[in-house]
Amino acid sequence: MTETVQITQHFTLAELTRSGIAAARGLNNQPNDAQLTNIRSTAERLEKIRAYLCQKYGRSVAIRVTSCFRSPAVNRAAGGSPTSAHLHGSAADIRAAGLTSRQLAEDIMQMRNEGLITFDQLILEFPNTPGINSWVHFGCRHHSAERNQVKTSVKRRIGGRLQTIYLEGLTA
Repeated sequence: MTETVQITQHFTLAELTRSGIAAARGLNNQPNDAQLTNIRSTAERLEKIRAYLCQKYGRSVAIRVTSCFRSPAVNRAAGGSPTSAHLHGSAADIRAAGLTSRQLAEDIMQMRNEGLITFDQLILEFPNTPGINSWVHFGCRHHSAERNQVKTSVKRRIGGRLQTIYLEGLTA
């Protein structure tokens, strides 16, 4: 039996390193000590988001992490950027129970505007895209200045090919 490693009150190491791609392809997705430190710092920020949402909505709001840490092999297999913060455990793709991804992104922006949280990137991923269940990419920099980028990713047909493009702000 594998021991459950609790990273923070509501997040375990297993959920922050879970990867269907890694499991299906037999890829190692275990972080080193530096990556584990980043994962812990990212999870602490997710706890702040969760607490804010619970207080704002007057109910428990679970945060579901669909991707946090990715080893280089897992990131390549997932088609991730070679500079992805996921490689360092410094990003989480998330959804919040009972909220749309747009609501979640807007709430995180409100937290930022109130001085309650910082981030490097906040990306609303694929809202209103048929066949894709939208999520929020929450990226951090733990050891350098954060860029405070807010973007929306969308699929657009360019030159006959469907491509992902990033729009500034929460749009689409």
